[in-house]
Amino acid sequence: MRWSITDPESLEHAIFELKLRVVRWIGVHKGMTILDVGCGQGGFTASLAKIVGEAGKVIAIDVTNEYLDEFIERLNRYGVKNTVTFVQADATNLKDEITDDFAHMVVSFRLLEELKRCEDMPRVVREMVRAVKNGGKVCLVELSSKARNKAEETYIRLHMESGDCFFESKQIAKSMKTSGLAKVYIEQFDSNIWFSPLLAKQELSFAQVWYDSDVEKRLGPLIDKYGMKYPKLLIFSGQKPANRKK
Repeated sequence: MRWSITDPESLEHAIFELKLRVVRWIGVHKGMTILDVGCGQGGFTASLAKIVGEAGKVIAIDVTNEYLDEFIERLNRYGVKNTVTFVQADATNLKDEITDDFAHMVVSFRLLEELKRCEDMPRVVREMVRAVKNGGKVCLVELSSKARNKAEETYIRLHMESGDCFFESKQIAKSMKTSGLAKVYIEQFDSNIWFSPLLAKQELSFAQVWYDSDVEKRLGPLIDKYGMKYPKLLIFSGQKPANRKK
């Protein structure tokens, strides 16, 4: 079997290029003010900053500063540090940090998957809608839970069995609509990021996933045989009406 990604440097490059493609696809452009909710280690933030350029700005939100060193290192690596501001805040309640109608676009990349409490999803979506300007766009990018092969199935199972939140598409779309967004639609976005077995285990060990011995016992043999592959991404988009009243 031929893996598309066999070393950490190639993986970093492939994921960053994937995120750049997503950023362009959802309509980010030069000079925009973007709110990135759930920025983590900053990979999606850096791709946003690359596109908005020095004339724009990205406000990156995360509930913890645990990854701040990695976040800053990644911004420096891509030359976008001056475009980004980090704010530590809870995505379920951003009112103390982010005003109403703040950003041209509010986005997240695999945020819902990482929620500590899956029941917080509607509150997060409401805050994202509150923070976007009238006429602006909210986009949430999440992993598809539908596998097309064993390598994708293993990747999805790894995250599900490690406690990540996976929602039905209709649940996310419903929350977007009930939060006040119009023209809500879902798009599929493909990738060709296929980890070799060795690289997959290196990355998972770094991410501390393998501390769960039961997960390792169940999925380790599948990773040895198939590696792991990113499934399709699902992009949930909606527009805040231009004439929306508070």
